[in-house]
Amino acid sequence: MRVLSLILGLLVCFLVYKRISWDSGISPLIQSDSQIKLYQTIQYKEKGIQNHECYSKNIEIDPEFRFYPFRYPWVYFIQDDGSRKECVFQYPTFFAQTFSLLPIPYRFLNGMVLLLYFFLTLGCVYVLRSVFYVRKVEILCLGAILFLVGYSISSAIEFSESIPSHIFLLFFFYGVLVLESAKKHLQITSFLAGVSGGISVFLRSESVIYIGILGLFVLISNRRKIIPLLKIYLPILIGFSFAVVLFGFYNFHEFGEIFGVRSKVSLNDFGRLHFSDRLHFFKEFIFGNTYRTGFLYYCFPMVLLIIISLIKLSLTQVQKLVIGVAFVSLVFVVLLSPYSQGGLYLGLRYTEFSYVLFSIFVISLLSIDEHFESKQWILLLIILQILLGFYHVKQNFKTIDFVKKYHEILQSEWRKFPEAPVVHLSTFDLLLISDSFLKKPHFIANKQSEFEVLETKFFNQGIPKFQVFVYDFKPPKDDNISDEFYNEWVNSKYEIESKFYKKISDSNTAGYRYMLWEKK
Repeated sequence: MRVLSLILGLLVCFLVYKRISWDSGISPLIQSDSQIKLYQTIQYKEKGIQNHECYSKNIEIDPEFRFYPFRYPWVYFIQDDGSRKECVFQYPTFFAQTFSLLPIPYRFLNGMVLLLYFFLTLGCVYVLRSVFYVRKVEILCLGAILFLVGYSISSAIEFSESIPSHIFLLFFFYGVLVLESAKKHLQITSFLAGVSGGISVFLRSESVIYIGILGLFVLISNRRKIIPLLKIYLPILIGFSFAVVLFGFYNFHEFGEIFGVRSKVSLNDFGRLHFSDRLHFFKEFIFGNTYRTGFLYYCFPMVLLIIISLIKLSLTQVQKLVIGVAFVSLVFVVLLSPYSQGGLYLGLRYTEFSYVLFSIFVISLLSIDEHFESKQWILLLIILQILLGFYHVKQNFKTIDFVKKYHEILQSEWRKFPEAPVVHLSTFDLLLISDSFLKKPHFIANKQSEFEVLETKFFNQGIPKFQVFVYDFKPPKDDNISDEFYNEWVNSKYEIESKFYKKISDSNTAGYRYMLWEKK
């Protein structure tokens, strides 16, 4: 018990330490998609939670967002009354709106998500204790460790809505599992569980799949008693419907889409991909690729344990429900997602909640009333999964440490001239802008004709100098984007020709090219 408590404490301290180290220095490590969520949060904090317009520094230079650096898949342009394009971020507004109300500096927002990750871990432990009656503290500690080293960590170390969504989704599952195990529950708790499920849908769209598969499994297992089932589940259904109607109406009123702008973008992307593309994504998810690990490499002890338990053990109805939903949902999420499974070393995005359910299931096996000798192989495989999780987390953190190193170098280059706007020639250059976008203007000119219009604006505004920043090699092509977008916005660098400015310096740092231009 003391050893497990010590390991759990050290693991928590390690995660906190890494978060502090990544958020220290010139700028907190907020990259890629997390940047957009940060800008959303700051926009709501400064302009009010009803102002959905894309955050922009010195918007008078580019009031029509013609040179706004962020494009697909981060922003969406809505035609306003046929005259002006309105720029909105495509990520869920409720996440950014909530965080904008917190009276804390944005440097600590990453830490808040990590704190929520710890709360999610406590939630898993509570489900194990209250639904599966796992009472031994050492087993609960083992479960907490197993979850903390899971690939959900990829969302916990970013400014992401995934972890809050998982908390709401877990509470929904808790409400259903209690009903399935005891067939009775406090109505107010069931109602709140339903509301939580509805909220999770608006934070992460894959929650629809988890909730839908869970509902289908419950209907199948109770198909001979539908009327009593509806009576028991009425509070959850009312709560879920209430949340969906409330937040759906808000989204439709503000954006013209029930599930927000993101649903429209995702639907368009879904229609763009062929089934062969989805099979390719599924193969990469299972086996990984040159840059990212695969599900089997991360979870093969857990997968083996699940297979053996299904064959050898007498499982309860609730255990069968959990593992069935976890597996079927994982397959459907991967096949139906129009996107590859994330970036960096851990590419297992969108299916993190399946890992939550897998973890709950394998730890619940230790609650089965059998002799300890028959549980030794269960413990052995769980410990092996924890060790493998430690290894993969360490590998992922090595990648992030590398990103942080160059992130600081890039930020220092922009910091040298705090008043000079930055011009990007490609959207690939935008992945590590971080909070520099909150400090100085950034624009994009993806071809010479666009640059000529932009520099004229600079000249008319009396801007004495600007920086140009571009990746100095051919950018890799992301599977998620079309060839047309790649050629127009990603592989779009060129040699600038200026009428009003002259190049003062031209240097290379960390694979990127920096230029300083000054008025002639």
